[in-house]
Parts: sequence; C-alpha cells; structure tokens
Amino acid sequence: MENIFLPLRRSIILQGIEKSGRKLSNEMIQRLLKSQCHICSIAEVNEQINWLENLGYVKASRLGDSGIISVQITRPGIDVALGNTRAEGIEPPQEA
Repeated sequence: MENIFLPLRRSIILQGIEKSGRKLSNEMIQRLLKSQCHICSIAEVNEQINWLENLGYVKASRLGDSGIISVQITRPGIDVALGNTRAEGIEPPQEA
C-alpha cells in the first residue's frame, strides 16, 4: 500500500526545487521535507527522486560514491510545480 503522504511529498519536492532556482541536492530536499513536517530517511527521499525522474519531472545526477544526488527540475516538472499541469500521484499546489 502506498503511503498517503507521498503525493504531498512529491509536490513539496517539485515546488521546493522550482523555488530554489531549479536545482537541489537530496540532502537539501530531506531538510526541506523536514521543515514541512515530513520526516523521512535519505533512502525515502532518493526513492521519490527516482520516482519523479522516471516520469520526467526531474533529472538526477549521482555524484560518485558520496551518496549525494543533485536534482534538477525539468520543464514538465516546473509545469506540475506551478499547477499548470496535473499529474497522477502528485498533489496539486495549494492556492496562495
């Protein structure tokens, strides 16, 4: 059974990367999620990065054996982050 918080976490990730200048590391994403009361392991963060990458919303670059992943948002990911496109499995952004 899928975690009911995953669509919201994915939305937070995309919106956070988009607002930050379009690139964050997996560790910065983990801190971003924690600041929004979503405490997760780096492995859980990496799973969501992989999920988003498989759908073309982000591009991930693994930096050697360090465990650091640099995550850049793609044009389709920006559209989802801004609410211009709806995506299954990702919570739409809240209206401000």
